[in-house]
Amino acid sequence: MYSMTNLVFALLLGGAMGGVAGWYWAVHARGDNKRKLILDLETQLEQASQSRADYEAGVAEHFSQTADLLHKLTDDYRAVYTHLADGAQQLCGDQMSITEAALTAPADEAKPHLIVAQPLDYAPKKPDEQGQLSETFGLDKSNSSAA
Repeated sequence: MYSMTNLVFALLLGGAMGGVAGWYWAVHARGDNKRKLILDLETQLEQASQSRADYEAGVAEHFSQTADLLHKLTDDYRAVYTHLADGAQQLCGDQMSITEAALTAPADEAKPHLIVAQPLDYAPKKPDEQGQLSETFGLDKSNSSAA
């Protein structure tokens, strides 16, 4: 029937063909997974970039609207002050003098004249006292000589 040589040859040929087909399938299947992963990552990156751009645009719009509202608030405050000043001028006459100059103070006078110093992390000493870092600070000399 079949010779042993033909059987071994057919077995080797089938194994080789199966090995080549398996290798080809493994290479291409793994490549598809990598391509899918790359495409998914690129999509996620685009979505994250778009989300960040939307967020930055929202922040810019928020602060722009805040600036507009503060400007409107300042104008409203100025209008209320002017209204009160005009009313005081009409009702009190010469007894009270409120002018527009109070609304438009120079930039130097608008800032409070406070001297702000850094807080100290120690108690300052008086000129006739020893400082806290002195070795004899807080020691009573009458008790130290008796000991």
